Amino acid sequence: MAGGGGSSDGDVGFQIAPMIDLILVLMVFFMSTVALKQVENELGIALPSTGLPGTETAKNDPINIGIDIDGSVNWNGEVIAPNEDHDLMGLRDKLKEQIGYFGDKIPVVILPQPEVPHGRIVDVLNACSAAKIKNIAFGST
Repeated sequence: MAGGGGSSDGDVGFQIAPMIDLILVLMVFFMSTVALKQVENELGIALPSTGLPGTETAKNDPINIGIDIDGSVNWNGEVIAPNEDHDLMGLRDKLKEQIGYFGDKIPVVILPQPEVPHGRIVDVLNACSAAKIKNIAFGST
């Protein structure tokens, strides 16, 4: 009979050429995705520390600057600026006074009400910037 039964003329083995092609494609893929990575520390924001050994933590209580719905600004619960005061000179003076006592790393927490216009929050941030505060955080009331 022609072509008879079960002869094993060719061995089927491990093909290395397709595996090398696959490895090269994967390498090109991962190298191209690494090039698209964005740097995430562009804003220069200092995040709160976790209190691990070797990290700086403020030993002072934070200054709470609240912004009420009507736009008035309060300092630890005491109103220091009405809605009409956009320069917030009283706030700037108090912040500079605190920097004189505790240094520029004193923590400041801004606590705006949810309905406060963003412009008023910017006014408070400008006052903090003018006083050269470096440790600012936002909280919720």
